Amino acid sequence: MGEYIGQLVDAPVAKPKAKINPALVNALTPTQQAMPTQAMPQQSMPSQSNLSPKSQEMLRLEQAKRASDQATAPPSAEFMKRAASLKDFEGYLTEYKNELDKDLMVFPKEIPILPSQGIAISLPVGSDTARMNAKYTALLMGVKSAYELGALTGPDMGIVEAQVTNPASISGALTSRDGMKEQVKVLEGILKRGRENLESSYGKKIDFGAPQGGANSANDPLGLRPRKP
Repeated sequence: MGEYIGQLVDAPVAKPKAKINPALVNALTPTQQAMPTQAMPQQSMPSQSNLSPKSQEMLRLEQAKRASDQATAPPSAEFMKRAASLKDFEGYLTEYKNELDKDLMVFPKEIPILPSQGIAISLPVGSDTARMNAKYTALLMGVKSAYELGALTGPDMGIVEAQVTNPASISGALTSRDGMKEQVKVLEGILKRGRENLESSYGKKIDFGAPQGGANSANDPLGLRPRKP
């Protein structure tokens, strides 16, 4: 046999894994030490009972001055605009209610033939019908204006219109005056809540003026105007 004279290659030998000394690792790795927390002292407001009589009197005067300044400060333009819309709404509502109280004979202005196509037959309109229709239209315009200015919130304007029947319509001819007066009460509640919400939001009172014709409650059905002594 021939003799092999090539280079010998040693078989790979697995190297032993280095042992990790946990103590050495801990010594070389910096650790974050939690800083001791110190509770900040809470400063509590002294109660009025802990104040001296002089300090209590000064505090009372300061609170009274702030309330007086807020009450006497001139109202903002936004408040005046919304208050004016509520005044208009109240005026239209009172006129419409007074017209209902007359219990006049009111006829429909037109008779619908094809309601889906908006086709109707117009009828002769008397003075009572024209006046009642004008009061109804002005009332809805007053409500809409108050909603648009944010003086009123709540039901959608379309819902309000659907709940108030036009006396000069076929539906009005089928609705009793007592039924229409119940609808007016709904509007009176909306107006009252609108006034209360506006006054509460701005800390101001709405002056509806003195009642016309004296202090008779019939001239001020909602009790919005101040009473004369």
